[in-house]
Amino acid sequence: VALTEAGAVLAREASEAFQRLQRAVRSAEQAAAGEAGEIMLAYSAQAAHGPMAEIVVQFRSAFPNARVSLYLMSSQEQLEAFETGTIDVGFLLSAACKRPLRHLVVARERFVVLVSKHDPLAARPSIALAELAQTPFVMGTPKRWLTFRSLIHSACLQSGFLPTVVEEADDVPVLLQLVSLRRGVTLYGAAIRSALPPDVTAIPLRDEHATFDISLAWNAMQDAPLVRRFIAFTRRFCEAGIEGRAADNTADRSDISS
Repeated sequence: VALTEAGAVLAREASEAFQRLQRAVRSAEQAAAGEAGEIMLAYSAQAAHGPMAEIVVQFRSAFPNARVSLYLMSSQEQLEAFETGTIDVGFLLSAACKRPLRHLVVARERFVVLVSKHDPLAARPSIALAELAQTPFVMGTPKRWLTFRSLIHSACLQSGFLPTVVEEADDVPVLLQLVSLRRGVTLYGAAIRSALPPDVTAIPLRDEHATFDISLAWNAMQDAPLVRRFIAFTRRFCEAGIEGRAADNTADRSDISS
């Protein structure tokens, strides 16, 4: 018995078709199990320097068949994107979260004062917020930075003053440029330190209330398996971080007692 030329073509094409079918079935099973597909993920400027990057990288490593598409959006823009279904999840300021969104706090940031390295304040190891009552501030525009500005105003009010805003910027690079040119100082999350240009310095604040939270948010009606998987993965990441910090604190106490 000899295979005809037509039979050889049929055998080859059938084999390739069967392999494609197997891949399709496997992909469908992975999608149903929340191991494949695409997540539309937004992040605010304030969230960019926190644990978000590590969460996304570890998730991609754990689920190589899943795609995570990243989009820079302000917290306010994310709220609008959730309403239209443009994004699945978002890292944003916790203060912006409202129903029907659910959220998980992933980081607590301490405010720092950003100043030009040529500013006399740059030599200070720390500073109280009240000392900035007469200092000009530069801030993000109300249109895109509304929530973050409200957090800064709240922190300053608790220290007895409202900041005097002399200039505004729409994004972080321009904001930092205004600081470097000594147009004013600004408050930002401490996590930005590693990304600061050489001519801008971050000074820690002594005020205990000068903090804000970053959250992962999602629509309460979200039922896509891959999105649920990402939320659960982020929750485990945060819980592991808390346990790690608790262990570090225990070790620190042991060192002190010894």
